[in-house]
Amino acid sequence: MPKVSIVLPTYNGEKYIKESIESILSQTLTDWELIIVNDCSKDTTASIISEYASEDDRIKIITNEQNQKLPESLNIGFRQACGEYLTWTSDDNMYKPQALKTMADYLDSNQECPMVCTAMDVIDADGVYLYTMTDYSDEKMLYTNCVGACFMYRYEVMKKIGDYDNDKFLVEDYDYWLRIFFNYGKIDFIDKNIYKYRIHEQSLTKQRKLQISMQLMKMRKQYLDNIINMCNNEKYILCSIYCDFMLEECLDNVSRNKLIKAVPEVNAICEGVPSEQIVIYGAGNIGKKAYALYKDSVLYYADQNPLLYGKKINGVEVILPDKISEIQSKFDIVIALSTDKIYSAIKQLEKYNVRKYLYKDINKQY
Repeated sequence: MPKVSIVLPTYNGEKYIKESIESILSQTLTDWELIIVNDCSKDTTASIISEYASEDDRIKIITNEQNQKLPESLNIGFRQACGEYLTWTSDDNMYKPQALKTMADYLDSNQECPMVCTAMDVIDADGVYLYTMTDYSDEKMLYTNCVGACFMYRYEVMKKIGDYDNDKFLVEDYDYWLRIFFNYGKIDFIDKNIYKYRIHEQSLTKQRKLQISMQLMKMRKQYLDNIINMCNNEKYILCSIYCDFMLEECLDNVSRNKLIKAVPEVNAICEGVPSEQIVIYGAGNIGKKAYALYKDSVLYYADQNPLLYGKKINGVEVILPDKISEIQSKFDIVIALSTDKIYSAIKQLEKYNVRKYLYKDINKQY
């Protein structure tokens, strides 16, 4: 039995798959099996992976007779896996040499841990470093997929959690991590950059943003009771989910009532568009987009950053939130912040008897 089983699903991966396989061959931990699932590739992927398999008996190939998409390709691969620990990678990403050993050693030393994830470098299509992702936390896990692409979990976890859900195509990974999180109550994080995650125009994440967003909203509704029960009174999490539902125009009455019961403050957010002159709460990038939409009606920006106080952005003065009470005109407030920051804004604005709206980017490109 190998220490680690790696599943590598691929579809038309000829451009980068050599780099992906080579990164596995270069691992300092050598006790692994690589199960490549070729999902009916139409390019030269089949010949590339066949050549590697002929030279290394740790590499196995499964060829789907029909295109199965990612969730089922993962299931097909993991049904053949027999490693103590399991992971999967993409045909356009790469492990750094210590990756498998780092994660396996951690699981060896932390027997209570069901799954571990790590920091990772984000690279562009040419492999040029862009930035590092190190943002995992249990709190964030409840409202966004912060696991990243470098992770490892125990074989027993797979037996308990079951298959990747074919109905969750494009969010099948986040769905699986949530099921692990709900069942075990934790996912551990190693703050080491041991993976290279590639962003390019042909990746699923780039091509299908709208579908991903809709699948995410659907999944949040499915797990809303679990999320509410596990958020430990971190109301900003539930407020963020409520606002995301509003912004994506998928806030049904059942979800609305559950969230308002858990976070009564969200009931202060108005739907629709403001009818008065407005104050934009937030003078960052989102606030500037809001100005472009409402510019003829904007009285002020309000922002908590004291360094912006008294300055003008697009010719509009920035005031501190506690100066809102001094405004003489009748106005509405448009909150132009990322959804994870909206709860604190609502709390700060509670004392003002004005209508509060969310800025929706009507020009958002998917």
